[in-house]
Amino acid sequence: MEPGHDAASPGPQTVEDAIEEFLNSGTKSGNYKSNLRSGLEKWRGWLTDRGITELNAIDKRVMAKYAEHLHQRITAGQTPTVDGGISAATAWTYLDYISAFLDYCVEWDYIPHNPAQKGIVKGELPDRPTSDSSAQQFWSPNDRKELITYVDDKAVEAIDEGDLQAVTTLRDRALVYVLAYSGVRGGEILADPRDDRRVGLRWKHVEIEDNRITVLGKDQQWESAQLPKQTHHPLRQLRRALDPPAEEWPVFPSNHAPSIYSKLPDEWERPADDDQSLLDHCRTLRVMAPALSTNGGRNVLKRICDEADIDIDGEYLKPHGGRRGAGETLYRELDAAAAQRALRHKDPATTSKMYSHIDASELAEDTSEAFDNS
Repeated sequence: MEPGHDAASPGPQTVEDAIEEFLNSGTKSGNYKSNLRSGLEKWRGWLTDRGITELNAIDKRVMAKYAEHLHQRITAGQTPTVDGGISAATAWTYLDYISAFLDYCVEWDYIPHNPAQKGIVKGELPDRPTSDSSAQQFWSPNDRKELITYVDDKAVEAIDEGDLQAVTTLRDRALVYVLAYSGVRGGEILADPRDDRRVGLRWKHVEIEDNRITVLGKDQQWESAQLPKQTHHPLRQLRRALDPPAEEWPVFPSNHAPSIYSKLPDEWERPADDDQSLLDHCRTLRVMAPALSTNGGRNVLKRICDEADIDIDGEYLKPHGGRRGAGETLYRELDAAAAQRALRHKDPATTSKMYSHIDASELAEDTSEAFDNS
């Protein structure tokens, strides 16, 4: 039985109590639960500011006003000088979260219907953005080559000069290689402060000889991901330089000084004439180094793209673009099944949708040839 659904109790009457019950129902966890909570709490705060705290006070007029509020934030997002703006996709995501919550309330007879589904509410928002696979970022073969060449050159330079930052340089190179060739998600190999299960890839989960790593997948289940031979040398070289004292150490440690200091003993003081890195001290003191976070990983790629002068329409090569790029290469060079296996899509339709632009392009070529020969 769901919490709060006692036969003697009519269930929660306040928005706050109902949201808490909804979040604790079912199998919600990780980032999905965190994002749900954030979106629903923003909405509840907006309701509270207007004196609305009870579920039965929420009708289509209230929801239309909230949708209007979201539209105003979309407009603000289109003005660089205005804070608090959001994209149309984010606005629709917020409305979807609220609608899922209100569906739950209808299911348990807390309210008679879902006011978020009314046409007058959705009409306050711009058209829902469509997912165009060709518009999503992919690391093209040329992007991949430029990025790989740059991190390879930096790694050789750091090792030759005996740079104290050699470990960081080798970490950055290994990260780029794993993102470029394995097809993993950034969130599967980097730490997420919002999810205590996502602590970053650990050396105990790296099996180079077997060409695989073990990652916590999107659905919170442990999965084996491929580790192509292109990634082997960068990972081996990183391990030699890092010299992790335990298999539990992160493959991609953070070099963020405050994060490292938070792991060191309170009584520890850095020697005045110290020429060791903070990671060296973690190793010496047998302290677990912190893992590079997902945000840290994005910052690493931003920095590398800036240094290498790689500009993708004013953007940088993002971690998920590496995954899509790896899948696209497999889709083109092998087949859809190979891309599906590498990306670990449960449904083949997901892979087909992601790379539908390739099918459309190839079909156009075949069609052109057919008409030329007719």
